Amino acid sequence: MHSFTTERLLIRPFIPDDEELYCQLFTDEKIMRNSGGVIKLEQTKKNFANSLKAIEKKKKAVLNWAIIEKESLEPIGFQALSWLKPSHSPKPNKEDINQVEIGIMLLTKANGKQYPEEAMGALMEYAFNYQNIDRINAFYANKNLATKRFLKKLQFTFEDELQPTTTKNSYQYFDKPQWQQRLITKVFD
Repeated sequence: MHSFTTERLLIRPFIPDDEELYCQLFTDEKIMRNSGGVIKLEQTKKNFANSLKAIEKKKKAVLNWAIIEKESLEPIGFQALSWLKPSHSPKPNKEDINQVEIGIMLLTKANGKQYPEEAMGALMEYAFNYQNIDRINAFYANKNLATKRFLKKLQFTFEDELQPTTTKNSYQYFDKPQWQQRLITKVFD
């Protein structure tokens, strides 16, 4: 697991000092309104401890990174890659491929600055280049319009026939061939 940077962000693996930010995000009603609701502080602390253990043991179940604003050196959120079990794979993945779910949470003070596109774009590059991922999946609440917008900017694929049977959630994906095509296009532009 590596640290990496973008123009405005440092993205690094969790360290014990990130517990406060992690708890702040998961216990904030406004932030969690589109993510299943607030998690109790005791459970949040337990989840954070498990995240640190996974990093220490180099487990590839869930990897978490803190997102640090370079200019202020303040943590503004975190993002994660969660490996999907074959039984939880979206419908188009009949073959056994290496795929993850991607997620991001930011403090409200980081909203409106296009940090999700920058941070997730960098994490996608890391996943395809260093984790040998074949597909990145994004699951989100339909009412989460901000997520829908930045997934569109990142050019995730939305297919009607792949949507969950409930009307409350949506699914989009981005696969390695799309990533390779995007890189080729950048070189020739």
